[in-house]
Amino acid sequence: MEGKLNIKVNIEDVDLPLTVNSTEEEKVYRDAASLIQDRLRKLRERYPNLPADKYYYAMVMLYTAVDAVNANNSASTAPLMDMINDLDKEISETLK
Repeated sequence: MEGKLNIKVNIEDVDLPLTVNSTEEEKVYRDAASLIQDRLRKLRERYPNLPADKYYYAMVMLYTAVDAVNANNSASTAPLMDMINDLDKEISETLK
C-alpha cells in the first residue's frame, strides 16, 4: 500500500497542487490534465476568434461532462445487458 502523494498538475500554465492515494491515481490526474490541454488546443485551432478564454474553458468543461455522462450511462447499463444476454441464452437452450 502506497502512502499519499503530493503532486502538481499543470493546466494552462497553472500548477494545481493535489494529494493522491497512489501512482495509478496520479496517472489518471495527469492523463486528465493532458486531455484538457489537448481539447483546449484543438478548440483554439478550430475556433480561433472567440472573444475570451472563458469560452474555450466552458466548451472543454461541456465536452468533458458529456463524456462523463455517456460513460456513466454506458457503465450503468452494461451489467444489465450482460444479464439479459445470459438469460436469453439460457432460455434459448432450454427451449431447444
